[in-house]
Parts: sequence; structure tokens; C-alpha cells
Amino acid sequence: LEKAQQALIKYPADGKFLGNFAAGERIAQSGAGMQFNDDPKNPAGANCYACHQLAPQELSFGTIGPSLYQFGKNRGYTDEMRKYAYGKIYNADAYNACTNMPRFGHSGILSAQQISDVVALLMDPDSPVNK
Repeated sequence: LEKAQQALIKYPADGKFLGNFAAGERIAQSGAGMQFNDDPKNPAGANCYACHQLAPQELSFGTIGPSLYQFGKNRGYTDEMRKYAYGKIYNADAYNACTNMPRFGHSGILSAQQISDVVALLMDPDSPVNK
């Protein structure tokens, strides 16, 4: 199942997985989009904070997913890890068929640029997640 899902991941054509971490933080904090009363012309957010911790100063965060604080710092800032992070956000089923994490790219919730921005939040050494 996971191998079939991995084949569905559409990686950036230019091979660049890192966008802008400041934009990624706004996306991670936003829960807007994909609800009946949201304007479909506006970009959706990822609402990462509902399931993950991203910073130690957060007073409230979800615990359904693992803490992502110091994600890049702990795992290494390699191209392989950036590709993994992009793929996991794009189609989480490709890495865990029984996950609760949404398939943000596969389902059209986030654009390729938005996913790259969230990857930058997780993988840029200067991002607040890695401080």
C-alpha cells in the first residue's frame, strides 16, 4: 500500500524542497480552508498545531502527532530528509498507510509552494522550529 502511495507523490519539478519558513509558519498556524463557509478562492492552511508541537513556547498544541520541534536539527539538514518531509506532507499514506495525517498535496489542500514553505519551517536551520 505504501509503495503505491509513494508513486503518487508529485515532487517539485525544479527539485527544490525548501520555500520560505516564515510563510510556512503562517500556513502551519492557519486552520482556514476546506470548510463549507470558507471562500474557496483563498488558500487553505495546514493547521499543524492541532496535532503537533512546533515550538517550546506554545501553550497549547495537539498530541495526536509527534512533536516537530527541532525536526531538522535532530534529523539532519540533508536533501534526503527534505525530500522525505515534502513527501510526508504531500501524501502521508506513502509512509504510514494507517496515519491520521491528511494527504495535503494529494488531496489538493496545499499547493506545491505551500508544502515547500512548510518543509522550510521544518528543515531550515534558521527556522524557529530548529532554534
